[in-house]
Amino acid sequence: MTQNDNKSAIGSSHDSGNLRLDFYESGDGDTIIITFPGGGLGVVDAHPSPTSSRQDILDLIAGRKLHFVCLTHPHSDHGLDLVPVLQKHPEVDEFWHTTPDVGAFIYRLQEIQTWPSEVREFAVRMAKGWASFLIDLWAEVDRRDMPMHQVRAGDEAREFDGVLVHALAPEEAVQQRFFQFWCHKAEDPTLEKPDPNLLSAVFALRWGESVVLLGADALKANWIQAVKRYRKLNLPKAVVLKVPHHGALNSLQLETHSKYPSYLDICSHKDQKCKAVLFAGDSKHPNSKVYDRLLARTDVHCLVNGLRSATPGRDLGIELEGARPVSTGRPCQPVVSFELAREGSVQVLAGVTCSHCPFAP
Repeated sequence: MTQNDNKSAIGSSHDSGNLRLDFYESGDGDTIIITFPGGGLGVVDAHPSPTSSRQDILDLIAGRKLHFVCLTHPHSDHGLDLVPVLQKHPEVDEFWHTTPDVGAFIYRLQEIQTWPSEVREFAVRMAKGWASFLIDLWAEVDRRDMPMHQVRAGDEAREFDGVLVHALAPEEAVQQRFFQFWCHKAEDPTLEKPDPNLLSAVFALRWGESVVLLGADALKANWIQAVKRYRKLNLPKAVVLKVPHHGALNSLQLETHSKYPSYLDICSHKDQKCKAVLFAGDSKHPNSKVYDRLLARTDVHCLVNGLRSATPGRDLGIELEGARPVSTGRPCQPVVSFELAREGSVQVLAGVTCSHCPFAP
C-alpha cells in the first residue's frame, strides 16, 4: 500500500506485528482506530464523516476484537459514532472515559421514570448542556454490563501485545473540580461548568522506541502536567502526534521562552520530524499561528483544514459567511494511516502532508 493509496483497509497489515494508527476524516470531530500488533483494536473517539468519505464505523471494525472503546472527553464531536459501536459490536472488552462518576449517575437518572418528579427535574437541570449522546453511551454500557475504566493521569499503564498505553491526563484534581461542580450545582444553579476539554484524556502509546501522542482536546493547562509525566516516564520523543483541540490557540504555548512546556516539546523534530495529524474543520480551527508552528516543527497531515476556503478562490481572510467557512469545510483527504516499528521508524500507509496537498492554504 503506497502513501497515496487512501483505501487504508485496517485488516491489510494487522499481521505485520507492528502498531498501526488510522485517522479518519470526521468533519469537525475525531475518529482514531488503533491496531495493536496482535490484531485487536482500540477505538479512541469516533464521529461520522459528513461527506461519507469513510466506511461506516461498524464496517471498519467488523470481525475484530475491541480491547477498548474510549471517549476522551464528553463532547459529541468525539463520541457520536461510539454509540453504534457499543450498541452493535459483539466484542468490546472495556469502555474508557474521563467523566466523573456523578456525571454518569445523572445521565442514568434521566432514564429512571420511577424517581419522584423533583428528582427527575433536578437531573434534567444538572445535565443541561451535556449532549444527549452521553445518555445513549452510558445506557449501552449499562445494558451490556460492560467493564468501565475511568482514565486518570498516573494510572498504571495498560499493555496490549507489548504496546504500553500511558495516561498523561486528566489529573485527579481536574476530575474533582467537575465532581464538586455537580455537587454544588444543586445548591447554586448559576454555577458555571468548567471547560469539558480539561477532562481530555491524553495518551502516550509506547511500542519499543516508537511513541504515539494522542492529545484529544487537551488545553495548555493540561499539558503542563502531561509533559512532566511524559518526561518522568523517560519516554522517547513522539514520532506521531494527534494535534490537540483541532489546532486551537488555547492548546499550544507559543511563547518561545515560556517556562510552561507545550506538546511540541515532547515530539521529535530536526533530524526526524514528528508526523502530526490535524482534525480541524471550521473557520477557527486550526489557528493560523498554531498551524505555522506545526508546519515548522512537524510533518502535518490534515484531514480537514478550516484555514482553506470552502469554495476555491473565495478566501478573503475574513470570517464572513460565504467568504470563509462557518461550518465543516471540505476534507483534505479521507484517511491518514501509519505503521510503526519497534525501533522507531514510521511508514506512511495512506495520506499526504500539507506540503504535497493541492488544497493546502
